[in-house]
Amino acid sequence: MKSEMNVRNGVEIVSAQDFPWREVEVPASFELRFPQRWIAQPVQNRYAAAIERETLAWLRSYGIGKSRDEAEKLRKFNCGMYGGYSLPTANYQTALLVTQFISLWLFWDDAQVEEGDDFCVEAVLEALTGAAEPHAPSRYLAAWADIGWRLRRTQSAAWLGRLESTMREWLENAKLETRLAQAFKRGAACPDFATLFDCRTISIGMFPTFHLIEFTEGIELDESFHQHKTVVALKRLASRLVGLGNDLGGLAKDINNRWLNLVLVLMEQSSMMIEDAFQRVVDIHNADVEEFDLLALELASWGGETDAFVCGWVRAVRHNVFGFTLWESTAERYQEYKAVVGKKALIAPIALAPAHINPLAQAHKKTGRDELGQ
Repeated sequence: MKSEMNVRNGVEIVSAQDFPWREVEVPASFELRFPQRWIAQPVQNRYAAAIERETLAWLRSYGIGKSRDEAEKLRKFNCGMYGGYSLPTANYQTALLVTQFISLWLFWDDAQVEEGDDFCVEAVLEALTGAAEPHAPSRYLAAWADIGWRLRRTQSAAWLGRLESTMREWLENAKLETRLAQAFKRGAACPDFATLFDCRTISIGMFPTFHLIEFTEGIELDESFHQHKTVVALKRLASRLVGLGNDLGGLAKDINNRWLNLVLVLMEQSSMMIEDAFQRVVDIHNADVEEFDLLALELASWGGETDAFVCGWVRAVRHNVFGFTLWESTAERYQEYKAVVGKKALIAPIALAPAHINPLAQAHKKTGRDELGQ
């Protein structure tokens, strides 16, 4: 079978259909390693299929996903996998609302945010928080307003304020990253690796997601918890991990689109072979997993019931990070193409102990889960 591919600087971009016919290897050193405590049982939420159906219907009710192109984009998102892997133990209603939130967010980011930085931060926040009537109503603002209305039915003003603050940070950062990415796409020099990594740590969207995790857990942790230095460090590491998984899983997509990617920036900045840059990003990921677990052991005691809530939140964050990483390594959005260098595939399989998940098979493998070591 003839391979459909593009060749850029020695990197072949091969379609997923043709990839199985290629004689390539994935080095064991490319594995993303997670201890068992990061993996829920089952790995995917049992309501995933129903959540996907209802999420797509909800988006269509706001005019999102009705056209052939938009429906195809949403199909490649694999919304049931997106929410199902990242919220494996959530009940149906909370998992549905959060899946609708993050699916709307991802679609809107692709369709509007990454196309330019002229969107109005205040209009989005007003739609989400209900603080005022949104300016220049659109299908996106209408959907955000519905999400906000539903969250305000159950969440405190303090929780909503923290969500608004982190969404504002994401929106402002998105403008910066869009400018950097569009300049890079036009042929400008790539930004500094550390600058992009800091930017990606916010743009990946985990800081608002930490509050959505509280929502799915049925808890609210106050400002003293979120500002505690160990919690701040844990959130930063979790955000880095999801961003690293995104760029490793989406390398071929980003090469195709000439979009900023940590692997590509590290390669250009450090004059490395792309496979060496890929390995370095994998190594950073695995070191961050270990650092997260060590820091989790240092969490202070808040006493009584709060400690149980904190334990549940840390466990849910681990499951969420692992779930997003699994989604990034399996969803067609990222895996429509593969990057190959010679006989080596630039793929980062997820390594479990003792089993392995093949990112190409999209298999749902049940694994055990250690108790949270805190």
